[in-house]
Amino acid sequence: MLVRSCLIFSLLLGAHIASQAQIAVKGKVVDGKNSQGIGFVTVRLLSSRDSIPVKEQVTDSTGVFELRNILNGKYLLLLSSLGHQELYREVLVANAVQDMLDLGNIPMTTDPGLLNEVVVTGGKPAIQRMADRLVLNVAGNRFFKTATNALDVFRKIPGLEVSGDGALLLSGRITPAVFVDGKAVPMSPEELQNYLTSLSPDMIESVEVIANPSAQYDAEHKAIIDIKLKRDRTLGWKGNVSTNIQQNAYTLVENNLLLTYKTNKIAYTARLGYTVGSNIYQYRALQHLANTNIMATKNRRSMDNDNFNFQLGADYTIKKDQRIEILLRAYQVNRKMHAYNTLHTTDSSAKNMVSHTNTHNYYDPEQDNYAVNLNYMARIGKTQLQFLSSLVNISNRQREDIQTRNTLTGDLQTYWKTILKNDIFIRTAQVDLSGNAGKGKWSVGGRFAFTTTWNDLRYDTLNTGNSFELDSSRTNSFRYDEYVTAGYASYERKFKKFTIIAGLRAEHTHSTADAVTLKEVTNRDYLTWLPSVNVTYAISENQQLHFSYSRRITRPVFAQLNPFRFYFSPLNYWVGNPYLLPSKTNTLSISYSQKAFTVSVSAGRETDPMTRYPEYDPVTNILQYLGRNLPYNDFASIEVSFPLTVTKWWRMSHTIGGYYLKEQTPYHNVTYAIPIKRHMVNGSHVFSLPKGCTFDIYYNYRYNQGSGLYIIRPIGNVDLGLQKTWFKGKLNSKFNFYDVFNTFEVHYIFREKSIINNQLWHWFGQKKAALTLSYSFGKSTHSARQSKQNEEENRASM
Repeated sequence: MLVRSCLIFSLLLGAHIASQAQIAVKGKVVDGKNSQGIGFVTVRLLSSRDSIPVKEQVTDSTGVFELRNILNGKYLLLLSSLGHQELYREVLVANAVQDMLDLGNIPMTTDPGLLNEVVVTGGKPAIQRMADRLVLNVAGNRFFKTATNALDVFRKIPGLEVSGDGALLLSGRITPAVFVDGKAVPMSPEELQNYLTSLSPDMIESVEVIANPSAQYDAEHKAIIDIKLKRDRTLGWKGNVSTNIQQNAYTLVENNLLLTYKTNKIAYTARLGYTVGSNIYQYRALQHLANTNIMATKNRRSMDNDNFNFQLGADYTIKKDQRIEILLRAYQVNRKMHAYNTLHTTDSSAKNMVSHTNTHNYYDPEQDNYAVNLNYMARIGKTQLQFLSSLVNISNRQREDIQTRNTLTGDLQTYWKTILKNDIFIRTAQVDLSGNAGKGKWSVGGRFAFTTTWNDLRYDTLNTGNSFELDSSRTNSFRYDEYVTAGYASYERKFKKFTIIAGLRAEHTHSTADAVTLKEVTNRDYLTWLPSVNVTYAISENQQLHFSYSRRITRPVFAQLNPFRFYFSPLNYWVGNPYLLPSKTNTLSISYSQKAFTVSVSAGRETDPMTRYPEYDPVTNILQYLGRNLPYNDFASIEVSFPLTVTKWWRMSHTIGGYYLKEQTPYHNVTYAIPIKRHMVNGSHVFSLPKGCTFDIYYNYRYNQGSGLYIIRPIGNVDLGLQKTWFKGKLNSKFNFYDVFNTFEVHYIFREKSIINNQLWHWFGQKKAALTLSYSFGKSTHSARQSKQNEEENRASM
C-alpha cells in the first residue's frame, strides 16, 4: 500500500508546476595572484540562516561551477581547496529576469601554511574522508593516470580486494554494491566487470565508499561504491573510442564506443561494447582419500568470447524543475568453452598409479539480458520527488558435452549431455521524497520488487546400449518467486559541530522456492526492521570524527537456493539449498581523519551467515559443497590509509589493514570457533617522468587468511603501469603489466585433516600485458549517465 500510494502521489505531483522561481548560480574560481582557474575546488551553497548545505559541487579542471535549481533567498557560498584559504561569500538570489546568476571570477588566496603540508599538487589528495564516506578524487589525480579502467581504480580503494575474475570484497567479508551518481547499478560479477572495464577513468570525477550505509539505502547494500561521473558543461556532441588488448597465453580485445549529444532540452547517449578473444582459468586439488589413496585433480578451462553490449538513453528536461529519463540496454554473451580435467590417483606413497582419467567438457553458455529503465525527477516547491522503475529480462542457455575416458586405455567410461534453461524476470518501482523541515532535512520512500526465476536442467547419460537416456537422479526443475516491499524514513540535522542522520527502514519479504522435480515447496514470509544512525563531529576544519551504526539483511542469491549440481570435476561439485535463511548484520564503525590521513575501526555480528561447506563420501570419493547457514560470526577490522610525497616527481599512497573473524561452524558434530586474524597491505608509487609520462608501481599482499574450515595461503601481486597523452590530450595511451611475478593464486587448505585432507588452488590467468588506446573527439564535455539497475539483478546471475 505504501508504494501504491507513493506512485499515485508521484503522478499527481508530476503535473504540478513549482510557483517559486528557481535559477542557476555559476562562477569561476581563480587564483588570486595569476587569475588562473583552480580545478577541483569544493563549492558549497549554505543557508545563511543556519548554514545547512543546500547544494554542493566540485569545479571542473578550469575552475567553472554551476549550481542549478536554486530558490530565491540569502545564501553563503563556501569555497575550499587544499593549498588555498577557505573563502566565504554572501550570495543573494532574488527574482531575476533571466534564469542565471553569474558571479564572475571568484579569486582564492594561497595558504602558505597548507602548501608546506603533504598534498598532491594541483588538486585534491588521492584519498580523503568526508563525513560517512571515503572519497577517491580521480579526476586530474596522478595516482589514477595509469589506470586502464574503473576496475583498476577500485584496486586502490583501501580495504577493497579485486579478485582475478573481477569480484569485489570490502574489508575481507562484504560484497559492495556499485552505484553511479547515487543510483544503484548492481550486476552479476561478470557483467559488472564488463561495465567497469568499459568505464574510462577520464569519465570519473570521484569514487565514494560508504562502508556502513544508512536506512535510506536498500537493506541488501552492506557497503556501497558510488562512482561520480564528470558533469556535462556545454552543448553539442562528444565521442570516445577505446581499445584494450590483453595478452598472456591468450589474447582478449575489448572495444568500446561512447557517443553523447546534448541540446538545451535533451541529452542523448549511446554506448556500444564488443569483446572478442579468449581467457583462461585453472583449478587444482590434492585430496587424500579414505582408502589412503591420493587423488590429484587438474582442471584447465579456456573461454572464447564473442560478447556485445549496448545502452541507449535520452534525458529530457520537461521544465526547469522536471526531468524524465529513459534507458534501454542489452548485454549478450556468446561463448565457446572447453574444460579439460584429469583425475590422477596413486597409492599412499604417491609413487604407484592406481587410476588416471581425463574429462573433456565442451559447452556454449549464452546469455541475453534486456532492460528498460524509466525515471522521473521533479521539484515541487521545496520537495524533491524521484521515481525509478525498471523491467529486466535475463535468459541463460547452455549445452554441455562431457566425456570421461581412461587415459591409459582410451576406453570411454561415462558420457553426459546437459541442457540448461534459466529465465529471470524482474520488475521494480521506487519512489523517494525529500525536503527541509525546520533546521533539518527529511526523506521518505518506498520500493517494490517482484522477481521470478525458472530453471530447468536436464541430464542425458549414455547407457550400455550406446544410446542416451534421461538421468532422473540429476535432472531437475526449480522455480523461485520473490516479493520485496520496503519503506523508510530518515532525518538529518546539524547541531553546531555535530551532524546527525537517523533513519529506520522496514522490508517485508515473501518468497516461494519450488523444487518441482523433488516435489518440495519452501515458503518464506518475514518482516525486518533496520535502524541506522550516523554522527559526524567536526573537531576542526581539517579533522573529523565519525560514528555509525546500521542493521542490514542479506538474502540468498538465486544460485544459492537452486538445488542443481554444478561440477568442477566428475567427483567434485556444489549444490544449492532452497532452505537457506537470510542473514542479518549489525555493524558499529568509528573513523578519524586529518586531511588525507584516515583511520577506520569497525566491529559487529552477523547471524545466520550463509556459506558452503564440503562433504566427503568415503565410498564414492565424491566431494560436494553444500550451502547452509551458520549460527553466527563476529568480525572486526582496522584500516589506516595515508599518502606521502617524497619529491615533486615521486608520490605514494599506502593502506594497512587488520581483520578479525570468528565463525561458529558446526561440522560433523563439532562446533569450530577459530579466531582468524588476517592482514593486508597495499601501496602505489607514482612517478612523474619527462615528456608527460606517468609510471605507477602497485602492490598488494594479504596473509593469515582463512575461515572456520579453511586456511588460505598468503597471496600478493605486483602491477606496473605507464601512461602518456598525445595530440593535446585527445589520444591517451596506457601500457599495463599485471601480476608481474605470477603470484596471484588462491590456495586453500582444509583445517581438520582427520575429516578431509585436501587442498585447492584457483588461478585466474591474471599475469598479462595490456595496451589501451583511447581517443576523444567532438566539442561537448557531456558525460553519459549510466544505466540504473536494481539489486535483484545482482542476485539473478547463475
